[in-house]
Amino acid sequence: MKMIDNIKMSNYTLVKKCRICGGENLHLILDLGKQPPANSLIEKSQLDLSEPVFPLRLFWCNDCFLVQLLDIVKKEFLFKHYLYMTSASKPIVEHFTKYALDIHNEFLKKQENPFVVEIGSNDGSLLRQFKKLGSCILGIEPASNLAKLANDSGITTMNDFFSLSNAKKIVESKNASIVVANNVIGHVENLHDLMEGIKILIGEHGVFVFEVPYLLDLVKKLEFDTVYHEHLSYFSVLPIINLIGRFNLEIFDVQKQTVHGGTLRIFVSKKNNFKIKDSVKKFIKLEYEFGINNIKTYDKFSDDVQNLKNKIITLLHKLKNEKKSLFGYGASAKGNVLLNYCNIDSSILDYIIDTTPLKQGKFTPVTHIPIVSSDQISNTENDSIALLLAWNYENQILDKEHDFRSNGGKFLIPIPEPIIK
Repeated sequence: MKMIDNIKMSNYTLVKKCRICGGENLHLILDLGKQPPANSLIEKSQLDLSEPVFPLRLFWCNDCFLVQLLDIVKKEFLFKHYLYMTSASKPIVEHFTKYALDIHNEFLKKQENPFVVEIGSNDGSLLRQFKKLGSCILGIEPASNLAKLANDSGITTMNDFFSLSNAKKIVESKNASIVVANNVIGHVENLHDLMEGIKILIGEHGVFVFEVPYLLDLVKKLEFDTVYHEHLSYFSVLPIINLIGRFNLEIFDVQKQTVHGGTLRIFVSKKNNFKIKDSVKKFIKLEYEFGINNIKTYDKFSDDVQNLKNKIITLLHKLKNEKKSLFGYGASAKGNVLLNYCNIDSSILDYIIDTTPLKQGKFTPVTHIPIVSSDQISNTENDSIALLLAWNYENQILDKEHDFRSNGGKFLIPIPEPIIK
């Protein structure tokens, strides 16, 4: 595998302070090496060109317990053209359909002309559900290709990064009844600017609802491949309480979701607007018992990830030596992290199948594995093995590919322990 050691300093910064509390008591807890941005798929014509890679390392703040990246790749470099489309993932579309209905029934049903704003709205899949339920909507999406797709389909979308200044412009006409943000808060470097903007946008009575992958699941299930340059912060409830308390806001409910390998849905409003539910105390208690405030928790995590890497590599080489036909399933961002960390390239996997049209015909960064249509699975050999890079959709994918499995094909699930099904 060709690894290009090339850090473009104009696109990279190393910071030395926690982005929530500003503390400098930071400990390195996981080093995944130098990696390309996880969504930087390349064209065939680019295979011989230099590819940028950047350090991918996790740090833990001993003062507020936030787990975070300090190696920051410029956001414009990562997000201005984006290949992940929400609408291409059936499980996410189903999740968003129920999500919008739940929020509508709890907060919006009795309001006249409710206004929903989504930060990082992608192609508008979630807002489309709110629109169907009768809300006025506005998306804020930095990727120009996705913002155009959304606007063309009738989902009003501002092509920009969310900021305090944008929030001020929006509230000139109306405060938001609900602000939603899903798997995007972890992408934000300036969390204080974000929360200032949220505070203004929701006004006195609005609610901020956001989903973030849960740090405890990441650590317990060894989900190291969910660490990539776009994800700057890895949240648990305790550091979020520290953050929002600085802006006279409070969490009044926390709900666990199964999507993306373990997600928290967190509800925030101005203080004293809602009765704080018992769920908040339960999560605080859980986190202290788990040890998110103890460096030993992360030392063990780092050792376990290294052991997992060795197991994955050993198993793949064993299968290759047995002349098994190997391919990847799901050209996901997490998949690219796993491929690069474990040094899995086109000499091991023949190709990767993916349902997203924007990804088909491209190649994975650095590892250079071709990405093909999901139709290709019908042409595989009977004893083929698919490395499931999109393991967070394991149940749905195994059900979907019943014919492949009936014909002798198997899936290698890499996380939290490599197993063949």
